[in-house]
Amino acid sequence: MSLAALVGLALGTAAMTVVLSAFAGLEDLILSQFKDANATLKIESATGPYIELTLEDSLFLSGLEASYEETVTMAIFQKRVLLTYGENQHIAYLLGVPKEYAERHHLSEHLLTMADPAMDYGKFTLTLGAGIAYHLGLSTTNPPPIVSVYLPKIAAKTNVLNLSDAIEGQNAFAIAIHSVEPNYDQKYALAPQGWFKKFTGSKAPSFIEIHSAAESRVRKALEGHFGDRITIRNRLEQEAALFKVMRSERMVVVFILAFIVLLASFGVVSALIIIALEKKGDVHTLWAMGASESDLRNIFFKNGLMIVATGWLSGLLVGFGVIALQHYVGIVPLGTGYVQEYYPVSLKWEHIALTSAIVLSIGSSLSAWATRKVIK
Repeated sequence: MSLAALVGLALGTAAMTVVLSAFAGLEDLILSQFKDANATLKIESATGPYIELTLEDSLFLSGLEASYEETVTMAIFQKRVLLTYGENQHIAYLLGVPKEYAERHHLSEHLLTMADPAMDYGKFTLTLGAGIAYHLGLSTTNPPPIVSVYLPKIAAKTNVLNLSDAIEGQNAFAIAIHSVEPNYDQKYALAPQGWFKKFTGSKAPSFIEIHSAAESRVRKALEGHFGDRITIRNRLEQEAALFKVMRSERMVVVFILAFIVLLASFGVVSALIIIALEKKGDVHTLWAMGASESDLRNIFFKNGLMIVATGWLSGLLVGFGVIALQHYVGIVPLGTGYVQEYYPVSLKWEHIALTSAIVLSIGSSLSAWATRKVIK
């Protein structure tokens, strides 16, 4: 019975360790996909669609680059537009970006096709995401196709008789197609900030991107300067819905595995009861020799703790072995069409601590409860 209890705890511990490492690996994989799509920090207005920057705000943002290492701030303009190529249409967000945007988002590493950089295509150019290019029916930018950009400009004078005047269009060369992350590629087309501002009439940026190696310190400085005028989101918070779902799923799985560990821990209770029955004569002898109830309880409690600790340690070793095999050899494949061949795993100390806390607390609590029952 002691062996059965030990094996049950070991399997529960190993399962929890492996499952938590799988969730962590999947989270790291998804985060790596968003690494180039999202900035370190994204600043948006808390009260409207645009950020109204004062002279003091602009000076503060400029000072961030000088105060913190590897920090770059970029004002990004955004408008929802209709893109057309031939008979194909797609609604997307047109971003007016500065020259350093492509460098900070490492777009050169994600290019699918690019027009000849030696040619001069003028100021009206576009860089498209792979999803947008697919909907427009584009597969190459050699030679660069001409994409039409349409923007609604509805004013007080607009009515049903002059709706055509409420739409402004601009033709632009699509000089590159990139594939960064599916959602990003589906939503955004990039345009030089100069012609974007002239075309849309935008004066205030939609949001500000900050790329920095000192994320926490920069965030504190921003919160101290802007207060509640802005909202600040890091890479995880920019994809909050996705990561909340993942973490909710992880929490549910942890509760299920904790319940399994609880059931396995009842084997320790059974083991202690059987040991007490087998050693009933020895218990009476110790009692007759002057051993107190507390002394007898400690003997059985330590026995239960030994079973729990051995099962916990064995489970961790088995879990580490499975994780190492998956990481270095590959046991469980993801299947065809995924970004990597095998399911990702990542061993984190906080998950080891969580697993240890759950197993040892449940095991020791049931051991203490069983010891009281056994002695009585």
